[in-house]
Amino acid sequence: MVEAGLRTVWPDVEVTMVERFANGEWATMVRLGLAGAPAGVPDEVVLRIAPDPEMGAKEIAVQRAAASAGVDTPAVRATGGAGGPFGGVWAVMDFVAGQSLLAGLDGAAAVRQLPSLLRGIPGQLAETMTAIHDIDPAPVVDRVRAAAPTVAFTVDEIQRHLAARAEVAEAEPLAAALTRLGELRPAPADAVLCHGDLHPFNLLATEGRTVVLDWTAALAAPPAYDVAFTWLLLRYPPLAAPVVVRPVINGAAAAMSRRFVRLYQRLNPVADLRHLSWYAASHSVRVLVDLAGWEATEDPRSHSHPWRLVAPGATRVLERVTGLRL
Repeated sequence: MVEAGLRTVWPDVEVTMVERFANGEWATMVRLGLAGAPAGVPDEVVLRIAPDPEMGAKEIAVQRAAASAGVDTPAVRATGGAGGPFGGVWAVMDFVAGQSLLAGLDGAAAVRQLPSLLRGIPGQLAETMTAIHDIDPAPVVDRVRAAAPTVAFTVDEIQRHLAARAEVAEAEPLAAALTRLGELRPAPADAVLCHGDLHPFNLLATEGRTVVLDWTAALAAPPAYDVAFTWLLLRYPPLAAPVVVRPVINGAAAAMSRRFVRLYQRLNPVADLRHLSWYAASHSVRVLVDLAGWEATEDPRSHSHPWRLVAPGATRVLERVTGLRL
C-alpha cells in the first residue's frame, strides 16, 4: 500500500523498509527505506499522515517556509491531499537520525543529569526560537492562508477555537477562564512566526545540529506567545518521577525556565515579554481544554498524553492570572 501510494508521485520508487514510529500523539509517522526515488531524495525518509486536512496543510506550508528560510528542519520532498492514497494529508520528508534533548529520561535520570540539562537546554531552545522568529512572517501567512484558509493561525482564532471546544466538552470553568482571559487580553503586538510547540522533545540533536520537528501548532503571534509555551513546558515538565525526587526536579525546572527566558531576551532585546503571564495562561487553558475534550469523548489520550503531567501546573498558572478557582 505504501509503495503504491508513493508511486502516484514517484513512479519508479520501491519501498525497501517500513517502520512505524511508536510516538506521535496526533499524526501517523512511518520511517521508510527507498530505492529508485528521484535524485536528491535520500534513501531513508519519513511519511507523515495528518488526520485533519487543514492542520496537515498548514503544517506542510510552515515547514517548507521555515526550511526555505534556513531553519534546520527536515526537507519536505513530496506531499498529497486528503482523500488520496493515504487517506489524510501526507508529506514525505527527510529522516534525521538523532535523539530528542530529553530522550530516555525518566525522573531519576533527569535528576542525575540536572547540571548538564541546566547548562544546555535553555540555550538551545532560545537560539532555535530566535532563528524561527527571524523569519519574515508575511510570506508564511500567505502560504498558510492559500493552503488552509480556515485553519486557526492567530491568537484570536486559537482562543475562539478553544472556547468552542470548551463548550462542546461542557467544561464551564474553562469557558469562564477563556472569557476572563479575553477581558485581560494585552493590546495587539507585532507578530512573528511562532513554532507554538517548542520544547526539548521537538528538538533533535544529531551530529552537532539541532533539528526542529513538528510544526503542527505554528501560528503568527507576538514573540511572547512562543516564549510562554516553552516556559510552561520547562517549568512544569511532563516527566514522571518518584515523590522523593519531585522537589529536586521542581527546583531545577524553575531555574531552567527562568534561564530560558533570560537567554531569549538577551538574544532578542526588543521582544516585548511584559505579558508573558497572560500568554502562559492561554497555553495553560489549551492544555486543560484538550484534556477535558478527551475525557468527554473517552479518548485514550486523556490518560496517556503528557498533558496529564503538565495539568496541575497549568491549573495554577491559569488560576493566578484569571483569579478564578478551577
